[in-house]
Amino acid sequence: MTPENSPENAKSILVKDILVLIQKLYTEALVIPQGLLETEITMPQLRVLLLLHLNGPLSMGIISKKLCIGLATLTGIVDRLVKQGFVERETPPDNRRVVICHLTEKGNAHYENLWQFTTGKVAELLDGVDNEDLSVIRNGFCILEKSAANKSAAIENTDRI
Repeated sequence: MTPENSPENAKSILVKDILVLIQKLYTEALVIPQGLLETEITMPQLRVLLLLHLNGPLSMGIISKKLCIGLATLTGIVDRLVKQGFVERETPPDNRRVVICHLTEKGNAHYENLWQFTTGKVAELLDGVDNEDLSVIRNGFCILEKSAANKSAAIENTDRI
């Protein structure tokens, strides 16, 4: 078997093809309307919003660790989210060294608007797909989700060492 025909090379080619298709989906179908971007929210800010939406209130230390960014960088990101009204900070009275962040109503609403827009666009795309192909797509996403869960579990296990 030549290196060009190896399973590793075949996998690499498939992954590249999938990434190209994902990029096409984003550029052709998931164009975000200007109204949702008027808040001038950055990708790092969006990552913090997503993390807080999925996990609820978190300390700055946990957010920093989960997003793999330094506390100084995170402080700037959270400062801007607080100024925009998306996040609030609280300091527990029993431990003033800890700062807990949580989404405000405005933060939750902004996240929900982005999520509804995205799922609406994906639903529009899926509407043109027959049931057999929808089943294939669902199975592919189930496999991808399982891979993500395995990687997440592996990362959590290494964090404990």
